[in-house]
Amino acid sequence: MNRVKKKYYVVDFVASRKYFHQYPLILALVRFLSRDNQRPIILLPTTADRENFELTSEEVHFLLDSGFSSRNYKTLRHLAHRLLAIASRSKYSHTQVKTFLRKSYIKSGLEYFRQSSKEADIHIIFTTLDPLSLELALELSKDLEMQRYHFYFRIVGSESRGILSSNYELNTLLNLVKQYPEKIKIGIETTGYKLYLEELGFDSSCIFWSPWPYLDNFDKQEHENKLLKIGFLGCAKQRKGFGNIPGILNDLKVTGVNFDTYIQEANFPWAEYENTKTNIMSLMGSKFQFLPSNLDLIDLQEYIEECDILILPYDSDSYSINASGILYHACDSSVPVITANGVGFADEIIKFNLGLTYNNLQEISELVKTIKLMKFDFVSYNIERDQANRVFYL
Repeated sequence: MNRVKKKYYVVDFVASRKYFHQYPLILALVRFLSRDNQRPIILLPTTADRENFELTSEEVHFLLDSGFSSRNYKTLRHLAHRLLAIASRSKYSHTQVKTFLRKSYIKSGLEYFRQSSKEADIHIIFTTLDPLSLELALELSKDLEMQRYHFYFRIVGSESRGILSSNYELNTLLNLVKQYPEKIKIGIETTGYKLYLEELGFDSSCIFWSPWPYLDNFDKQEHENKLLKIGFLGCAKQRKGFGNIPGILNDLKVTGVNFDTYIQEANFPWAEYENTKTNIMSLMGSKFQFLPSNLDLIDLQEYIEECDILILPYDSDSYSINASGILYHACDSSVPVITANGVGFADEIIKFNLGLTYNNLQEISELVKTIKLMKFDFVSYNIERDQANRVFYL
């Protein structure tokens, strides 16, 4: 029997200078698919940062219209929304205006796929459930050639994003899945998110564990640290527990742990952010380093490799069903993680033996003392990640 030829596309309307964290995921997906002799084509907004893709050997097209201007990368959506509302003299609702804008912004992507080769089935990976990706999938599903299309949606966070969202993205996707159950797969990163989708009506047969693909291109070297190196890495946010860091550092010092630390800064500071930074500087003196918020993945991975432990003091309510990209990067470099029981990825840490979890912040210092004496199984976990993605995508 002849194997049906597949052509993969990675589509991301969100990727831009503002959302630089999308680039590493896109490249990771491309590397994973390339290992199976697939040659995915990447479709990105015209305003995406081309420098991030200069070294990739894959085909990249900057043709998507995400509603950002090419000048200073400022969003045009708010302006267009308001102008349309004024011009219509309230004749149309905000919902109708948003729908009109979404259809306008997907035109280039829609035209691209309708002109694509007829010689292969088209497999489109949408890295986020953003409104424009969903709109493109909806329009393509209306084509007579839907039999050629296969959609993969990774859902790892908020499903309604920005001014163009309808606030019903998941309901819309659910209806699409019910219409084409054999054509659409949903990728999640935690058991909690799977249960959440099932409660909304998604059938478990369309939901797959889709972790960040394992990156095997980093040199895993043993670092002879003079002091224990602790990392608080990942772009700082309130819900990631940045405000807890001074207390954790103080507990470590009081209990006699001799260490220094890397702490990554925030992209979007909040009211207490600068005070927290000041407290960290007062506590640590020269035994710490603030790292920029917008580190490239290769640079972030190098800092992770230098660490003996990563501490992720995330808020368990905000992260109750969410995963952590930093956990995946830590496992790529065989670095154990300490985080709170109750976050969505805590079960993963326990199940695969990737680190330790705590019930309250005061336990962290004792966990730090014991973690260096323990053995973890990153190799098996990374194999599991690879197999899971093969099931999902291939």
